[in-house]
Amino acid sequence: MSKKPQEYPVTVEIEGKRYTGFYTVSAGIITVESDWGELRAHVGAKPELTASRLFLEILRGAKSRGELDDDESGDKPRI
Repeated sequence: MSKKPQEYPVTVEIEGKRYTGFYTVSAGIITVESDWGELRAHVGAKPELTASRLFLEILRGAKSRGELDDDESGDKPRI
């Protein structure tokens, strides 16, 4: 039975609003998950920095799709 990787929070601020997602690291791959999407990349020397960059990319895509509303706090509970 394989052990589920530890989940860590990642928070990014855009235009004064804080958004939180989660990342895991397994077999040299970092996965960032949030309400707005998921991205994976090879983990670098600093997983926290890689997670922040991936999450920012996710949020930029969500913003371009109109998914980040002005009245949304960004601190939505994970479903």
